[in-house]
Amino acid sequence: MFSETIPSPNDLKNLQTFLILGGGASGDSAAKLLTSLGKKVILADSFPEKANHSLYSQVLSDKEPQANFEGIECIIKSPGILPNHPYLGIAIQKKIPILSEITLGRIFYKGPIIGITGTDGKSTTTALTFHLLQKKFPKVKMGGNIGVPFTSFCLEENDCVVLELSSYQLEDSPNLQLTASAILNLASDHLERHKTMESYATAKWKIQNLESKDHQCFVNPNFFAFTPFQKPLDSNLHLVGDNQSYCISQNPDQVHTPNFVYDASLFPLNGKHNLMNLCFAIALAEVVGLNPNQIQEQLKTFFGLPHRFQSIPTESLNPDYKSIKFINDSKSTNLHSMLSGISGFKKGDPIYLILGGIPKVEPIEPLILRWKEIECPLFVFGKAKDIWKEELDKTGLPIFYFDDLTSLMKEIRKKIDSDWITNNKSQKNELLSVIFSPAGASFDLYKNFEERGNHFMNLVKDSFGPPSLY
Repeated sequence: MFSETIPSPNDLKNLQTFLILGGGASGDSAAKLLTSLGKKVILADSFPEKANHSLYSQVLSDKEPQANFEGIECIIKSPGILPNHPYLGIAIQKKIPILSEITLGRIFYKGPIIGITGTDGKSTTTALTFHLLQKKFPKVKMGGNIGVPFTSFCLEENDCVVLELSSYQLEDSPNLQLTASAILNLASDHLERHKTMESYATAKWKIQNLESKDHQCFVNPNFFAFTPFQKPLDSNLHLVGDNQSYCISQNPDQVHTPNFVYDASLFPLNGKHNLMNLCFAIALAEVVGLNPNQIQEQLKTFFGLPHRFQSIPTESLNPDYKSIKFINDSKSTNLHSMLSGISGFKKGDPIYLILGGIPKVEPIEPLILRWKEIECPLFVFGKAKDIWKEELDKTGLPIFYFDDLTSLMKEIRKKIDSDWITNNKSQKNELLSVIFSPAGASFDLYKNFEERGNHFMNLVKDSFGPPSLY
């Protein structure tokens, strides 16, 4: 469906009429780029009434008949469009070239590009890599799946670009010819689209360009347990993990690369999973020329992303609740992500764990096994309460179900007041962690995980904030 080679700007010069299949941020960004180049741009979308009509010469429903393809010379496919969309079949029949928004940006950007993918941690690692590179490259840019479309800045002369790339984007973008790439991990996710773990892994694998010896690729070795092929032996493929030349150690926290050991004791993010993210980011930073001293100095000042295991400042709370730590991990949209976040907790640690949303197509057994290890109260809201209830109830562990987050947080407040504050547990210098890590998609009750995370933080402020002065 997609070209295995990257076209040049000259290849697009004679094409005048483009169809954007699927609007949204990436489609609109591609339209702005093409319009700035003097092209005619048409949009086909499932919700044409919601489109930004000012960006397009024509806006169609993507259910319009085949006749709409008259005059179309190239299609730009948005990542959310399924591979079996009828328009793509028509384009193939008519031999109309199909490009992804990422590939369109790659056609025009000529500088070094770092690409990062994985089931979990890719946003944190992308932002962390960007943060490290700022020490040497003042004109470094970050984008892709992290929220800034590549086509919105591909014409700029930046020192370097760091792209977060989802499996959907990679599936549509063969051979992006990246300077360096990373596959952080792989766990069950997006199987409603990819169907099998092998297909999911194959999409992720498109990030690499091992045929070019100038390309350096860093991969978690567990990734190859899911590929339909064995681990390649290329010298520019580097494994990152236990007993590898790129690895981490704890107590004290350190990151090891072939030529240097980094002190990670001052790295602000806790947990083994964040040390692994740091290891990948350091490996990528070394590839583009940062020296160890630059990296060591810069890693101390990265404080994470909003909605990703984000601690709510205790000074924003009522002093009566100074022994409560509220954590907003709304970006956790699958079980693997949630389990990574709570990996540092053990049985006996005071935890209230909040789950909810729309569960992904993935086995629930890892959640149940981990829950039995830590034996904490579990609070479940939204669609998850119906989908998971039967299996969760079998454990006999404390669990509470709610239709929405508002009613759940009212119960959390009651339990904290009766079971924590009233019993004077705070006198023992213990800290209760209330962890909002839904492990499900947000679309049952919210537009996105950001809206969900902001709602949680507002509920914490309303229920546990400083007493009113009036």
